[in-house]
Amino acid sequence: MSKKKKDMSRNNNVIALAIAILISAGFAAAEADLTIVNTAIIPASSLSLPGILPMATPAAPPAPKINFDPRREFGGFFRGEKLESALFTSSLVAMTALNVADYLSTRQALKFSGLQEGNPLMKPFVKNPALFAAVKAGTTVLSVWGINKMFRKGNRTTAWALTMASNFILSYVVSNNMRLIQKASLR
Repeated sequence: MSKKKKDMSRNNNVIALAIAILISAGFAAAEADLTIVNTAIIPASSLSLPGILPMATPAAPPAPKINFDPRREFGGFFRGEKLESALFTSSLVAMTALNVADYLSTRQALKFSGLQEGNPLMKPFVKNPALFAAVKAGTTVLSVWGINKMFRKGNRTTAWALTMASNFILSYVVSNNMRLIQKASLR
């Protein structure tokens, strides 16, 4: 059997297993709703399993509502909003550090023949180190300022997503730059 057919067969088996698990979980959940009830024919001291259709049981009273808000319950630094704000600020600091690392690793990589800037938007600026630094610093400052303002205005989910995506992409760019530098230095 070819590798492609084996992979398709394996994928089909995984899908079939997942469907079987979901179906059995559904049956287990349906069986969990069944209760043991007393019947009028059998003495009250003995219990029996219900028939095909379970008898209706009275609904349990709703559980008391617990008013727990971690932002109010924990004082000091570990208060929810302060902790989230501190973590977000750390994420912005990491984004700034990654931009500096990108600038430095790009400058180092450009010293080797055969390596060039891969970002078409930054390509015109990398030949002049001062201009490249100014453009990189400007884009970093504007990004950090804009994302921070978005976070402070209440659009926290989008701000977190942008910061995490930016940090992930910049981490890849810096690690790729370092890999290319190492490869070029071994030539």
